[in-house]
Amino acid sequence: MRLAIVSGLLFLSGISALIFEVLWLRVAGLAFGNSIWAAALILSSFMAGLACGNTIAAFLGKTRWRPVVCYGWLEFMVGLTGLSLIFVIPLVGTVMRPAFQILADHQTLLNSLRFGISFLILLGPTSAMGLTLPLLLADSGLQATKFNRAVGLLYGFNTLGAVLGALSSEMFLIQRFGLAGTGMVAGALSFTAAGLAFLLLRTGSSEELIRPKDTPVHALRVDYQLPWRPLLVSFGTGVIALSLEIVWFRLLHLYVASTSAAFAIMLAVVLAGIAIGGILAALPTRRLANAPVLLPGLLLLAAIATLLTYILFPAPVASAREVTTDLQSWGQIAWLSFALIFPVALISGALLPLIAARVQANVLERTNAAGLTNLSNTLGATIGPLIAGFVLLPTIGFQSALVVCAVAYALLAVLATEPSNSPGPIKLAVFSLAALMIGTTVFFPVRRDRVHFANARFVYETDGSRLVRKVESTSDTLQLLRCDLLGQPYYYRLVTNGFSMSSTIPRSQRYMRLFAYLPLALRPESENVLQICYGVGVTADALVADKQLLQIEIVDISKEVFNLALEHFPSYPDPLRDPRVKPIVQDGRYYLQATRHKYDVITGEPPPLKAAGTVNLYTKEFFALMKSRLKPNGIVSFWLPIYQLTIPETKSILAAFHAAFPNASVWGSSDDEWIMLGINGDGASVTGSELGRLWRNGSTRDDLCSIGIENPTQLAALYLMDGSEIDRITRGIEPLSDWYPKRLGDEAPDLSAVRDFATPYMEAANASRAFHASELIERIWPQAQMAEVDEAFVLREMSYRARVSGSNWLAELDVYLRRSRLRAPVLTVLQSDEERVSIAEKLARQAVIPAAARPDLVAGALARRDFAGAIKLLELGRKQGFNNENDFFLLTYLYCLNGNVAKAEALAANRAEGIPRDWFVNWLWGDLQAEFGFHPPG
Repeated sequence: MRLAIVSGLLFLSGISALIFEVLWLRVAGLAFGNSIWAAALILSSFMAGLACGNTIAAFLGKTRWRPVVCYGWLEFMVGLTGLSLIFVIPLVGTVMRPAFQILADHQTLLNSLRFGISFLILLGPTSAMGLTLPLLLADSGLQATKFNRAVGLLYGFNTLGAVLGALSSEMFLIQRFGLAGTGMVAGALSFTAAGLAFLLLRTGSSEELIRPKDTPVHALRVDYQLPWRPLLVSFGTGVIALSLEIVWFRLLHLYVASTSAAFAIMLAVVLAGIAIGGILAALPTRRLANAPVLLPGLLLLAAIATLLTYILFPAPVASAREVTTDLQSWGQIAWLSFALIFPVALISGALLPLIAARVQANVLERTNAAGLTNLSNTLGATIGPLIAGFVLLPTIGFQSALVVCAVAYALLAVLATEPSNSPGPIKLAVFSLAALMIGTTVFFPVRRDRVHFANARFVYETDGSRLVRKVESTSDTLQLLRCDLLGQPYYYRLVTNGFSMSSTIPRSQRYMRLFAYLPLALRPESENVLQICYGVGVTADALVADKQLLQIEIVDISKEVFNLALEHFPSYPDPLRDPRVKPIVQDGRYYLQATRHKYDVITGEPPPLKAAGTVNLYTKEFFALMKSRLKPNGIVSFWLPIYQLTIPETKSILAAFHAAFPNASVWGSSDDEWIMLGINGDGASVTGSELGRLWRNGSTRDDLCSIGIENPTQLAALYLMDGSEIDRITRGIEPLSDWYPKRLGDEAPDLSAVRDFATPYMEAANASRAFHASELIERIWPQAQMAEVDEAFVLREMSYRARVSGSNWLAELDVYLRRSRLRAPVLTVLQSDEERVSIAEKLARQAVIPAAARPDLVAGALARRDFAGAIKLLELGRKQGFNNENDFFLLTYLYCLNGNVAKAEALAANRAEGIPRDWFVNWLWGDLQAEFGFHPPG
């Protein structure tokens, strides 16, 4: 009964401890950033604090205090200090900003400072957490329970509590109560555990573990010899277990969405395996638990399981063409995690109680034995993530890292082996495991990792893209793909883990370049810019095109992203080689805290919004931080992909942005990639001459035209809403904030609802009315150009509706050709773009024009209104046989448009029998007849 009650106390401790850990990591991300270095430093600080608590336990002598009393006060301390730190840690960034700014260019010193700060502020509660379990083992009511049984059950139930803490915090508590409310729940659990401990003291046995009254209250004992071999085994298992956790998660992220919920599920599987393994370790008899071959046997079994779970991992095979990457279903995530992680985690959980039993054979006091075992194991766990993240993964990759961990388990089995008189069958079983381990290693499928990389990128290779470079970095797996057109590089795509993070697809380049050009047009005097997140360099390329800029700082969390850009992007000049550009490897939010600079423009295109840690770049506190780093009337442009969000989430982000920027506005082209624009002040009026600066400069003009912004009027037609409309649609919506990050949840967006939300802003009449009524537009936009924007809104609506619901392509083309001089819409209707035209024209200089290049050449000719040239190319195709009916319809239309109706009629008459009379043909013949006097065939 006593064992069950104490196990229940530690179950509550495990829940509160894991909730606190989740919360501390979240708020530490606000103060220290979310880079791999920052995360590793915080985790190492946490583990180092646990090690301090275990150090005390390792050398703690008997005291006049009952263990349950000590536990109660320790748990009360955990609740009080743990809750306080949730509010204290975010203030560190503000308090330490002067020091951060001084050391901003000295990363080693800066990381040392961050580690020292995080270690000190976490020392109190984590030391108390590390001391609780070893201390309770000395409880008088547990002395009759076998040591291996007591350790296994207490350890197992404490870890089971951690499973519940990991899941409840991410799946429910943070979303319902926010960080502060969740912290109060964790604190209440700690206080409850403390209260139950004091209640147990009042109702339990009066027997006490005491020394004479003159014994010091906190006596330390060093009168035993350290059992080095089992302690080294404990240290090694700690290193391997935490290294494997990092490696496993890296592999799973090739298939699983990198969200906080997915991380919680994967962590819960790890902890569940450890917990059940610890409980199972309590079942063997004392004789079996102390058998010399049991520990080596389990270590060998862990080594084999590490390899076999990877070999048998139920990953889809790329050749089966049924690949589903970036999974977000909780059931799928749990299944894949269970298959890969659970068996080894189960064995790992059973190891620690067995090692503790070995240690106790030399160290009789239970508290000391458990403390020493946990101390060595925790020290190993402290350096395990550093070894995996900064050594194994970036140098040998996740597959080889798994093999190294398996071999390390086998070496520990050798270290743990002692001379024994075990029965022959038991020894034979151990030798069989050793032989199986050797055989599994020798016949390990060394190319299996290629299957996982192929699966992760498969969905992005359906357009003909091929792998250029693969990098396993400290934080992610990066795969750079290249899609060729007619043998020439067309675009690149950066796949991070299992998600396309960024690309140079012409369609995507439009909004990414507008991150630069929109604020630069409205602030023509800009000299220095900060860009947060580099991607594949499209926004940076637009920035360097503006020769007026003097300094461009680009912050990205991954140095490997910069390295890829320097090596593998020949399709346009690398912006990182521009002398004005300063690349900085750092978390964007942390850099804004640390920098002393003020900027004319800050722009950013973070990772997908549901990715873990990205939420910190969309809260009202972050937007306020951005505003504080702007010069007066400086401008922020920031990505808002509404198709990745539910409507309430979109509104919550808009509310957060408007809370920081009273002069906020939203802009967008003919898709769902929106841009939030915030001005630090009232905004300065821009003259027509200043606005046209970008179109007078050759490099920026050509760049703008390539994305379909061929004049300032088209830039104006990107307008969607200003602050007054944001206020209207966000009425009653709470802004996304640091304290309520789960307002950006895990729910998948309803794309039809997104369309219903966006369409009214794309309708020309509504857009024109909002533009002319906006006080912000009236204040900053040249009045002489206000009247010209209405026609541009009409063209934008046409393009949007064509993309969303389809259109009569030839009718749309007719509007563009006859009512405008624009190039980009013509190319879009004909499924081409400037890059395709450029490649086709380069090949057209050869003696024979490739047939595959002809459609883009036709599109290029029509874009420059060279109707005769387009007709000539189409006639050449007709002589070789039309590729499709659309070529025939286009040629017939162009003959009429170019004033040669007779040829159009002759062409139609020759094809009359092969043309089905559907709605499109009836429309075309009727339209040509009405417009040009065309006589339809038959």
